Amino acid sequence: MERIGRFRSDSARRKYLADYDAEIRAWPEPLEALDVGTSYGTTRLYRTGAAEGLPVVFLPGMGGNALGWRYSSGPVGAAHPVYLVDPLGAVGRSVQTRALTGRSDLVRWLTETLDGIGAPAVYLVGFSYGGWQSLLTAIHAPERVAGMTLLDPAAFRVADFRHYAWAIACGLGLYLPSPLRRALAGMLYTDSVNRPEDMRTAVFGSYVYETALPAMVPLTDAELAAVSVPACILFGAHSTMQDSAHEARRLAEVLPSAEVELVPGTGHSIALDVPELCNSRILRHAARVAL
Repeated sequence: MERIGRFRSDSARRKYLADYDAEIRAWPEPLEALDVGTSYGTTRLYRTGAAEGLPVVFLPGMGGNALGWRYSSGPVGAAHPVYLVDPLGAVGRSVQTRALTGRSDLVRWLTETLDGIGAPAVYLVGFSYGGWQSLLTAIHAPERVAGMTLLDPAAFRVADFRHYAWAIACGLGLYLPSPLRRALAGMLYTDSVNRPEDMRTAVFGSYVYETALPAMVPLTDAELAAVSVPACILFGAHSTMQDSAHEARRLAEVLPSAEVELVPGTGHSIALDVPELCNSRILRHAARVAL
């Protein structure tokens, strides 16, 4: 059966969207809400940042939405127009009407969304699943991608029990007393657990919404070698999503043009745990691309 993302109940929808809207209203920078029609439904984006320049489009991890970029939209927006995306098939303000059944649908949905904001080519920032989607777009629609920064992209190995156990522990950690939270954050290499007030609404969405996104299929060496757009790839050294050191060595062979960095002391949620470092790499790489 074709799957459409949906809330698990009406009460969950009301509660989540009330909290979500409160987060958007309290955002550190003013956000302009945009709704873009596509073949798969209406995509909600938030625009902020500079009036002109190379647009930067942020794609969250599996099941995530615009709320995951609280620490990045302002710093990156100082130099670029910024668009934060609520993906179709994931919790948020987008409204899905047609199933995303595979990789071609993901690419088509994103390119139609870019058409809707009038952006012939953009700079993509993709975290986890969003990193895989960015790579797919760079392979199949390279003319739409001026460059990209990938933050611990989930593109190389299917998530296993260890990764799901880590994700559950992170979610539970947001509700622990402060001393236990700090200890858990160190064990999980996930500093963002120590900022529950910024994380709870974003994380809670994955429990109240039935996500309907295509399963990630690891990219082959041949597919990675076909990436022709400039890429900066950051791996958390302690990521549970892949063997980061191994994938860094692999990329050095199959995609030598990419800038690859192993970030010590971090895990999979690198975009939330070391945002200052991630923002600096995004800005540096995007500036070179925009020249």
